[in-house]
Amino acid sequence: VERQLQIREISSDGHCMYRAVEDQLGQHGLGLTLKDLRAQTAQHMRSHTDDFLPFLTNTNTGDMYTPDEFDKYCSDVADTAAWGGQLELRALTQVLQRPIEVLQADSPAIMIGEEFDKSPITLIYMRHAYRLGEHYNSVERLKDPATQEET
Repeated sequence: VERQLQIREISSDGHCMYRAVEDQLGQHGLGLTLKDLRAQTAQHMRSHTDDFLPFLTNTNTGDMYTPDEFDKYCSDVADTAAWGGQLELRALTQVLQRPIEVLQADSPAIMIGEEFDKSPITLIYMRHAYRLGEHYNSVERLKDPATQEET
């Protein structure tokens, strides 16, 4: 299926997933900022610990995060340029009450938050792109090169 989408480049600074979501929300007329999205993601994860903690493990020991490690993880989500992934996307779908579709070049699209009825926001996940290794971009409707109007 031809989607008629083009990439909207997002800076590679550790905030790319949140910036891509911010860009998508802006296209839907919603003005949540990167800082808002990070804070709400961390708050949701903290208030739904049982939904997220089992999926986080200490890379040195392989053990599930302790409550203190989980709290630090959530603080990093809120206050640093910590990279966002599947867990944070799941939290964001719940915060926004909106599905998030993740397109990838080498795999089928992933839809997170299918239980929500709002139109999905769409991100592009790029593995081994840029110098950071993994990256998220946003998309927009394809524009006619001659007129710059959506096709």
